[in-house]
Amino acid sequence: MMFAVSLLLLALPLVSHAFVPSKARVGRADETALFASRRDVLNNVAAAASTLLLPIQSASAESQFTPGGTLVDRELGPQVGNPEASASRKFDNSNVLFGQDTYFKFGTASPWIEPGDTSFPKQMPFVLSQQRYDALKKYGERVIRGTKAVEALGDVINSTPVEEFSTKILPPDAPEYYLRPLGLLANNFLASENTGTTNELFLARWYINEIYLGIADARAAKSKEDALKSYDAAKKAVNSFLGMMNRSITAKVGDKFELIGQPPTVAAASATEEAKSE
Repeated sequence: MMFAVSLLLLALPLVSHAFVPSKARVGRADETALFASRRDVLNNVAAAASTLLLPIQSASAESQFTPGGTLVDRELGPQVGNPEASASRKFDNSNVLFGQDTYFKFGTASPWIEPGDTSFPKQMPFVLSQQRYDALKKYGERVIRGTKAVEALGDVINSTPVEEFSTKILPPDAPEYYLRPLGLLANNFLASENTGTTNELFLARWYINEIYLGIADARAAKSKEDALKSYDAAKKAVNSFLGMMNRSITAKVGDKFELIGQPPTVAAASATEEAKSE
């Protein structure tokens, strides 16, 4: 773009100088013709500059910045990639618990992880088993209590009048949900000094943020149907997060988490094959 503007600015003085009439050498009729010719050339230069700028302007119109500042040529949005993700997420990621997550980096949502599915993400970062063991011992019980508190929201929604949702449903930053310990567990399971912050850690944070937003959406819902829809999304986010954590929990690390709202046989199935292979 700067090249095209510079070209235009360079051309204007040259054209102007070439067509400045000398009153000593031309008459009035010739002078009028010279000025008309100069206008034609100036118009041609302007048209040429517009032609140079058009592709740049078109490219700029199609490109967008992710919340993290990466310029991409694709659609962005909190529900792009997962229509069940919270629509209340702000574009700049300013209303979530962990600002740097998948949406922050890529500008799109992630799919839920179905119970027992280990195909997404494709692999888990290598982290020493001792680090994972220590983290599970420190945060495991709080993670269980927090996810059970999220699971219990279904009963609260069903037994509470719509107008009382905002007072009877605890806000998403309430300590009873233990969402920050979920993040601390993920930090120790999915990153180390050697790996730095991984895409898998960004993904785990995205699921935690979706739990956070799902609770907030349920509190703000204007109908039980909308509240239960947000609650269902929060449950899927919980189970997606726990499914990721279970893939990093081997026999040496400890016991796997039970997914919420699932039969016990399904709850800890997300890493069965990996455990057998060790």
